[in-house]
Amino acid sequence: MRVRGVIEGFYGPPWTHAERLDLLAFCGRHALNTWVHAPKDDPYHRERWRDPYPDDELARFADLVGAAGRSGVEFFYAIAPGLSVCYSDDRELAALEEKLEQLRGAGVRTFHLLWDDVEHELRCAGDVDRFGSEPSPSAAAQAFLSNRVGLPVVCPMGYAGNGPTPYRETLRALLDPQITVYWTGPEVVSRSITREDLDAASGAFGHELLLWDNYPVNDFDRARLFLGPLRGRDARLAGGRLLGIVTNGMLQAVPSKLPLATIADFAVDPDAHDPIASLEGALRAYGAEVADALAVPPAPIEAPTDVVALAEALAPGVDAPTAVALLEPFV
Repeated sequence: MRVRGVIEGFYGPPWTHAERLDLLAFCGRHALNTWVHAPKDDPYHRERWRDPYPDDELARFADLVGAAGRSGVEFFYAIAPGLSVCYSDDRELAALEEKLEQLRGAGVRTFHLLWDDVEHELRCAGDVDRFGSEPSPSAAAQAFLSNRVGLPVVCPMGYAGNGPTPYRETLRALLDPQITVYWTGPEVVSRSITREDLDAASGAFGHELLLWDNYPVNDFDRARLFLGPLRGRDARLAGGRLLGIVTNGMLQAVPSKLPLATIADFAVDPDAHDPIASLEGALRAYGAEVADALAVPPAPIEAPTDVVALAEALAPGVDAPTAVALLEPFV
């Protein structure tokens, strides 16, 4: 796949600077070429998107961009103004451009625009006047501002599912056809994604898609760890209208390495991907590190003795003591 990467796009405490640096080096080792900064609880990314970053935060971005470059990774910053933006107000466009220009000063060169997880209701009278008669006023407003900002990738509100909706039909008609659209598969957290799902969704959106894969993210159940290999992803996705895959990690950075390593194997060579062989390799590389990072006594359970059984035990997600007990025979 052309784009293979990680998106820090979860709700909850963002990864630390040290964790990001560590994971950028991890990306380089596994031929992941993309990093997207989009943590929902970074206030300057979403809630306070108009406000400039403080100098110390900006310096950390410069550090991350440099580390990404040394690892062969392109660093993308995603901005999410949808909680409060007035789409038709020229001052909002100026505020967006000013914010992106500040980040360019730290070395960031590439950006995404996110409209996920916001309400359909338009808040500003000017937006209601301008877009209120459209079949989907929110889609029309977001297409308008997305086209003006001109960033290459946009996350829509309706990012999950395959079929047509008024929102998607409006976006299809009005969004610049050169813009790629994020999609999470048939569900927000998709157990399986087939080529048929992709073809239906890309037809509904009328745009090339970028898969925002919500495995192994765990912000909906933060004590539950998804440490098993990536499964249920059709190798034929790579031949469809798909720019690539960026995967949303867990809040726990180091434990994310186990599933992320298997996702990297899939993204690099979907046809050759074997989830069990991939998990075996990930365990050799990161099993002990993950167990140490969890730093809890193992649960009193009978652990599996082979990797096939381990993958099955890990599949539904486990708490930290159970994870340590399951991993012990393999590290």
